[in-house]
Amino acid sequence: MGEFTGKVAIVMGASTAGGMGDATARRLAKEGAKVVVSGLGKAHLEALAKDIGGSAFEADITSEAAVKALVDYTVDTYGGLHIAANLAGLCDRCSIRDITEEHLLKMTKINFFGTVWFVKQVAEQIEDYGAIVTISSLSAHDPISGITAYASAKRGADRFVQAAAVEYRDKRLRINAIIPSTNDTNMLRKGIEEFGGKFEEFIKPFVDLTPLGRISQPTDIAAMAYMMLRDEFFETGQTVNCSGGNALLGQPRIYA
Repeated sequence: MGEFTGKVAIVMGASTAGGMGDATARRLAKEGAKVVVSGLGKAHLEALAKDIGGSAFEADITSEAAVKALVDYTVDTYGGLHIAANLAGLCDRCSIRDITEEHLLKMTKINFFGTVWFVKQVAEQIEDYGAIVTISSLSAHDPISGITAYASAKRGADRFVQAAAVEYRDKRLRINAIIPSTNDTNMLRKGIEEFGGKFEEFIKPFVDLTPLGRISQPTDIAAMAYMMLRDEFFETGQTVNCSGGNALLGQPRIYA
């Protein structure tokens, strides 16, 4: 029996193969949780749910109604909700001089509004003493050029996590965020490819500034999410680095 046997979990942002949400769902299921995976991408969600013995519920995190439907489905299907993780996010590149209202809204709806809707709807129905983890970004704390709207939305989401931890204190909820640096996901590799770059060349400056000698993998983030969702994790309202020490030295200045 795993540590989370008897617990019900939601993992949002699990619709991409090789992503942080995918890895987190697999880790929580391995620890015994009954996991409902969500995001946009029905085919992968259903395949993942089948792999881990859980359920799939496609939902757009930018819609509060959709997130509420996800939580309702989870509680109705499994009789409760104990832990939840939001790994959803999107980072489009755009220089400040080229920022438009459309770009700001896109980044804000996914990365800020999405966090708000997820934490709010989960916190309303999760069992007392439950735990919620969301995903932030090192760019929200260490400036890097070209992703200002994304980073700003993530920083706002971090502040919201702190506020939620205080407001839901009567339920004794642990609400925290993980701050990763560059993470080796299929989405990152695809983005580098689309800009005509080479993966190893792109990540080398990050590796050079990471004391543990490599960038993080989705499984590293999943392990951190697992740790923060455990009953023994006695903290709330915190943003916790998971960057192999990259947060100590900062992001490469060539990208700043």
